[in-house]
Amino acid sequence: MYTDARARRDAAPSRWYTACMKGVILALIVFAAPFVVGAQTLGSCGASIPVTISLTSELTATVPSASIGLYAEMQNTGADAISDASLAVEVLQKDTGTVVDRFVTPERVAIFPDSSGKVGFVWKVPPGIDSGVYTLMATFVPKDGSRARAFAQGYPSASRDITITGGATMPAQIRSLTVNGTVYTSNTVAQVAEVGSVSAVAAASNQIQGPYKGGITWRLYAPDATLFDKPLESRETAVQLHPEQSVNIPYNLPALALTSYYLEGELSDGSSTSYFDILLSREDGAFAWTNCIPHDTSSESNPGNTTLLISAIALIVAIGVVWEIVKHRA
Repeated sequence: MYTDARARRDAAPSRWYTACMKGVILALIVFAAPFVVGAQTLGSCGASIPVTISLTSELTATVPSASIGLYAEMQNTGADAISDASLAVEVLQKDTGTVVDRFVTPERVAIFPDSSGKVGFVWKVPPGIDSGVYTLMATFVPKDGSRARAFAQGYPSASRDITITGGATMPAQIRSLTVNGTVYTSNTVAQVAEVGSVSAVAAASNQIQGPYKGGITWRLYAPDATLFDKPLESRETAVQLHPEQSVNIPYNLPALALTSYYLEGELSDGSSTSYFDILLSREDGAFAWTNCIPHDTSSESNPGNTTLLISAIALIVAIGVVWEIVKHRA
């Protein structure tokens, strides 16, 4: 009896130690998991483009219809010369994310190895633009780089905030997009059936007290179309809206042979413009570069941050357990 009791008493610390060590190992695994997943994701993005870019402007505030000069300085950190590259520019309304302008600078980009180059360009502020802060994004696009990726800032980019004063409310904007009835989110791939019709719908809304008269232009591109390739199809639809009226504007995908497409839309009345993009695919794996575009890193929108927080807490607990083990064994 005495021997059995003493054996159980002596074995208890060993069992406790084993259980604690299992907990420590489990916590370390949980802590390391986000980093392993992150490494796999980064690896799937392929080799990065050896270019860094910065953006400066002559002014940080201006008014509608004015012109503002900007300079993009690019550093080639690679061993090869860069030629026939381009600079794609997009302007977003900062508080809504609405794209109000986009263009490609006329000057091509050429940079020797381990040296820098500068491209100057002018942004002509649209006359019918809201007052507020706008983010101008300049993206370095390599030779034969894709149009879809360029305007998703999937290549090296830099941004500059410009404040517009004295503007008026933009009369109409695209408020939402759907593909076959499902809400579409920017820079994602709308997966559709291998066969069957595909319908994209842009919901336009007139926000002013007066009528709106303009039009929407749909441009359908091949998935790897460059900035200078012509669309496979271009279609225009007149848009007329009464004050505070909304309308759904459909685009039905034509019967073409490709399995994925880049669809670009432009709503304009001549003084204000709203751009949007939709990535369509009938197969898995199309537009793989979308997995490499940085997204919102707030804890509410990024489950990975939540996992990282839980993992950090688990590691702290594990350290505490190890400390207790050391004290008991001492």
